[in-house]
Amino acid sequence: MTQNATPHSQGIDTIRVIGNYANTLKIVERMGLSVTIANKNSPTSQTINNLLKKEAYDPHKTRYKVEKFSPVVEVVKLTKGKSVSNYMIIIRNIPLLFDHSIKHKVKKDNFCLIVFAGLHQPNKKIESEAMKLMKTFLKRKTFKLQSIDLAIDYQSKEAINKEGLESFKQRLEPYSKRGVTMPPNKATSYYINKVEHFTISRILCYDKYKKAKQQKEKIPIEWNEWKRLEITLTFDIMSKNNRGFIDYLNLIELNEILEVFQEIYKKAKIKNYSHTFLEYQLSSFIDNRFMNNRESKEQFNSVEALEHYRTSNFRRYVLS
Repeated sequence: MTQNATPHSQGIDTIRVIGNYANTLKIVERMGLSVTIANKNSPTSQTINNLLKKEAYDPHKTRYKVEKFSPVVEVVKLTKGKSVSNYMIIIRNIPLLFDHSIKHKVKKDNFCLIVFAGLHQPNKKIESEAMKLMKTFLKRKTFKLQSIDLAIDYQSKEAINKEGLESFKQRLEPYSKRGVTMPPNKATSYYINKVEHFTISRILCYDKYKKAKQQKEKIPIEWNEWKRLEITLTFDIMSKNNRGFIDYLNLIELNEILEVFQEIYKKAKIKNYSHTFLEYQLSSFIDNRFMNNRESKEQFNSVEALEHYRTSNFRRYVLS
């Protein structure tokens, strides 16, 4: 467990953007990196499986036949380390991208979905070099922002199981109005996949400690009450106002949506949470000077790097 881990911190865990595939390859080449086919032994394998379940076969794309698709998944290793945060995932040949291609009147393989995941992991290292390389893609206005997963970690004695499902559903209303589900394999997770909100597309609550143990991660026993709530924000990639991730950060909309998040946190009985790591993340994406010091270069989310962030004179991203 890294020293900066806190039981009530929030941060962006996953960012998905849609970009021109040929341009993506050119940027990767200029970085001196390479694109490879994802394999089953990669740290990204579980993340990719989850992404394909969520992104590749969208049930709303009724004019497409699911059996016709064979997603192509590639990865770019941004820097050293085995964490999924050190990789960029590239997905092609899915309905979401076909819709985008039709809109722009180009070939269906013109676009790709670029995914940066594992960005909020208190128990794992995040390399500063990976963060810098991510920004190269995220700052491009032609790379449309598709979705963001914002996660909040908290500690709770309340078990996530079948017995607590109805209580959770009632507390999360009206967001849970269309139902809460659990996986059939006794997984300790609650899913709200049809949220009564125009921007929020999914709410997920799960036992982070048990999941980490299942994945054979080294987690201290004192974190046995570690839970996580993830909220997915989905954006209109067809909108002319969608000018990428960094541009979105400069809009007042993010502060407005966080007010809704606070209401959801309250319903989920999450209290005393901190914005510090989220602000640190966002500030680092906007201005790399936050990582331009020895402490931050050693590890992006270290105690020393966070302290440098708090005491620096650089203009920072502040959440109201």
